[in-house]
Amino acid sequence: MGAIFTSIMFWRLPDGSGRIDMASILLLGITTWTIYILDRILDLKVYPKDFSERHAFHAKNQYNLSILLIALIVTGTILSFLIPYRVLLYGAALSLFLVIYFVILNKFMKNSKFQWLKEPVTAIGYTLAVVGIAFVYQSSINLSGWVLAFLLFLVASQNLLVFSYFENLKNQEIKNSVSSFGAKWTLRFIRMIGVVTLLLVLILFSGGFGYPNRAAFVIALMSQVLSFLPSKSEYMIHKSRYRWLGDGVFLLPVILLIF
Repeated sequence: MGAIFTSIMFWRLPDGSGRIDMASILLLGITTWTIYILDRILDLKVYPKDFSERHAFHAKNQYNLSILLIALIVTGTILSFLIPYRVLLYGAALSLFLVIYFVILNKFMKNSKFQWLKEPVTAIGYTLAVVGIAFVYQSSINLSGWVLAFLLFLVASQNLLVFSYFENLKNQEIKNSVSSFGAKWTLRFIRMIGVVTLLLVLILFSGGFGYPNRAAFVIALMSQVLSFLPSKSEYMIHKSRYRWLGDGVFLLPVILLIF
């Protein structure tokens, strides 16, 4: 749902009345969910020692999730025949990129010091999917649209860094960006992204109340929420509250459907 609402924010550019292709939006949500489930199931086989609460959930419900995965793939395949041709071509190219990434990650980098690359590559892939399907459908893209896409990439990176930070707090044996940068530098990166995002929004989008301006302030709000989470680490780590709030920020673009 976060991917869907965030993508709708970009589909509605530049003035808030841009046409939305619902088949593409639904396919994006299905694909995001499919990749997440598939990634967790593969993790159970490739990283059997990395057994978090999420992995335990997926291990316990592996059969039901496998059935759901098949249903999602079938539904996604049907929707692929209903989306615009250029969105289909773009999605195929992006899918190829993600497949190559998954193969390299799970075959050659699972015990490598380059594991920290997982966060930025995932952020790039997420941004390319959420923003890209909207941009390839539009005939032209304003500069403000490209800036908003970059801001979303920063937020997606920040989200993954926050998750890595909390996962490291729970289990320091887990290999992620914190293992490479250290907890202090990870916290600095999280806060730096929050500051940079807020400054860019204030400098570039505070001069009006048009749709791109409102979208920019929503993205800034997303970033500030993520920046806040580590300051309440004991509360956020309990029952994985940081995950609910950290992923919940991608639902905030629904505000733009109201205002």
